[in-house]
Amino acid sequence: MRGLGIFALIIAAAALIVGMNSFFIVNQTEQALVLQVGKAQAAYNAPGQNQAGLKMKLPFVQNVIKYDRRNIGLDIPNIEVLASNQEQLIVDAFVRYQISDPLAFYQRLQTQRVAENQLSQFTNTAIRNALANKLPEEIISGQRAKLMDEIRENLSDSIAGRGIDIIDVRIRRADLPQDVSERVFRRMEAARNQEAELIRANGDKQAQAVRAKADRDKTVILAEANQRSEEIRGEGDAKRNEIYASAYGRDPEFFRFQRALIACEQGLKKGTTQIVVGPQNLGLCDEFIAAARKNSK
Repeated sequence: MRGLGIFALIIAAAALIVGMNSFFIVNQTEQALVLQVGKAQAAYNAPGQNQAGLKMKLPFVQNVIKYDRRNIGLDIPNIEVLASNQEQLIVDAFVRYQISDPLAFYQRLQTQRVAENQLSQFTNTAIRNALANKLPEEIISGQRAKLMDEIRENLSDSIAGRGIDIIDVRIRRADLPQDVSERVFRRMEAARNQEAELIRANGDKQAQAVRAKADRDKTVILAEANQRSEEIRGEGDAKRNEIYASAYGRDPEFFRFQRALIACEQGLKKGTTQIVVGPQNLGLCDEFIAAARKNSK
């Protein structure tokens, strides 16, 4: 009986070991590759698939390697670049990639360390090639979207066939030596000043055109207003003369009297030529009236 118990324990232990080597778990953030004698037999939970969970393999014959299924970031610092004017820049870059084909990745690279070494070399070359025909001010100006797209496309072409997708490439920092930096910023300042002067000159030209048009419009409006006022004044004078003529025809004596009063009022109006008369001539307006009556006869 004791021998049977020991044998049962051995069987149970062997079954446990076999079971532990027959099953494995693939997490949501992982992708797994089943290998048999170094050759891939199956892949689980690759990007675009949903195969996470408990999986089986042949015990002791097959083994499993796992890769990250998520986007992976890689910093690439201190890339020395010569711009098109042969000035040196120190560039820090950042690459985000994903293992999209675990079988191709294993066959060409096997490990993530090897993959990132190659990725660093390819990124270094892609950045140097892209920046070699650019001026420093074009690189550090911040307008780099097109440049980043070019680097990403070149890097994707270089790493093709290795089971890697390049998600994004960014230049995090582009520094110039102090003396070079001062020259670059002086050139940038001169270019901006020239652009500002051109904008200012165009603005002055447009302002002059607007003022000239306003002056022309003012002259035309005043001329039209004066013409209209003269027309209205002429119409008023004609109407006044018509009224005077009508009044004269009705009562000539009253009309002459009224004209004399008007002449007297205008002659003695404040601010006109002063008239000095003696006590015997206080009836000056009477003389105006008498003269008006005499002239009317």
